[in-house]
Amino acid sequence: ERARDYLHKTGRFIVIGGIVSPVHDSYGKTGLVSSRHRLTMCQLAVQSSDWIRVDPWECYQDTWQTTCSVLEHHRDLMKRVTGCILSNVSTPSITPVIG
Repeated sequence: ERARDYLHKTGRFIVIGGIVSPVHDSYGKTGLVSSRHRLTMCQLAVQSSDWIRVDPWECYQDTWQTTCSVLEHHRDLMKRVTGCILSNVSTPSITPVIG
């Protein structure tokens, strides 16, 4: 909530959504609760939000994914769903841009 409010106040961004992406079990952090449970906890945590959602994609992969590949997944999903690209607001483009 604070990050969204801050970005809105800068006047440079319009936040249209937030994504929570629980990491895969093979990430290897000691004491990490199973992804199934973390996914459920995240879904419960955002159930009253009208702008944050949980994406289970990372949990369902065969193994741990790098941050870059997870961000690429979210970028590609956003492009498929909205027809827009994620980019800096000042980047010229003929495709609608979400900053």
